[in-house]
Amino acid sequence: MESSPASSARPVLATPAQLQEGVACLSRGGYFREASLEMALSILTESAARMSGVERVSIWALTDDQSELCCLELFELSTQRHAGGECITASHYPAYFNALRSESCIVADDAGRHPATAEFVGNYLARHRISAVLDTPIHIRGEFQGVLSLEQVATREPWNPAHRLFAHAVANLVTLALVEFEAEQARSQAESAARHLRTLANGAGSQPLPAAV
Repeated sequence: MESSPASSARPVLATPAQLQEGVACLSRGGYFREASLEMALSILTESAARMSGVERVSIWALTDDQSELCCLELFELSTQRHAGGECITASHYPAYFNALRSESCIVADDAGRHPATAEFVGNYLARHRISAVLDTPIHIRGEFQGVLSLEQVATREPWNPAHRLFAHAVANLVTLALVEFEAEQARSQAESAARHLRTLANGAGSQPLPAAV
């Protein structure tokens, strides 16, 4: 009995030329300036997965106490599914967190054997059938704040320099989206404070002057 195309199809990573075109296409989009943060991250993960041919693309944020990375957004190419919410703890994966803080990216052609990702064998890697990982740290104002993760599932192809450049470009767009979100929050807070001051001023102006003694 012949298998269906969906079950026999093997994920194929994009060529360097396709990745270069993908970066150009993403860079031309100014959606992160107009969309909500959630929508911008959703668009970025889905676009990156479709352009690169990578099964799982996700964005993770470091918690305030730097003890965990939590998934803000995940897109799975084969199921067309968006998800999020999973967290990984620094105390359980110290080599991985140290690598993110000290390296420009983690290039694990074999995630089960790479020193930075071998800690995940039997847990995260097995649960999601992840075979290869390309993780790029996200920095805001020079501080490590998160990671963009590209993960191959079941099958494995070596990452090449074009994949690294693609991941770095997407990580930069994530940074722009996060910075724009912070700026919008600051503008909203400033506008709210200004309205509050005007309300107080108007209220004070409407009060009767004290009678002369």
